[in-house]
Amino acid sequence: MNPGEGTATDLYRQAAAGAFRLDVATARTCAATFLRFAAALDPQIARSHRARTLTGFGDFDSAHQLRAGFERKGRDLTAALTTLQRSALDMAAAYLLAAGLIQTSDDATSRAVLVAAAHL
Repeated sequence: MNPGEGTATDLYRQAAAGAFRLDVATARTCAATFLRFAAALDPQIARSHRARTLTGFGDFDSAHQLRAGFERKGRDLTAALTTLQRSALDMAAAYLLAAGLIQTSDDATSRAVLVAAAHL
């Protein structure tokens, strides 16, 4: 599953290269949408963590296999939601960069921090 990673990265690169530009108001509006979406994923990610360790399946081998399968799905869900959230933050950063509201950065963590700290 690739929840927008490539698109967000490509858009960010285009904004950094000056090929993608936006006016400030439009960039703020677009970035705010992605920031709200990223924030809305926080409780979903927290819930998905609870599905990573399950109880109550019993002691049969088949119960252990079933539990392990559901726990694996919980880990996969957490990974997918986290990646989706990161993609949303990268999209917001790309929009802000396209309007000249933030400086370019090669570090994805710095981009996320800059986006989260941006005043919209």
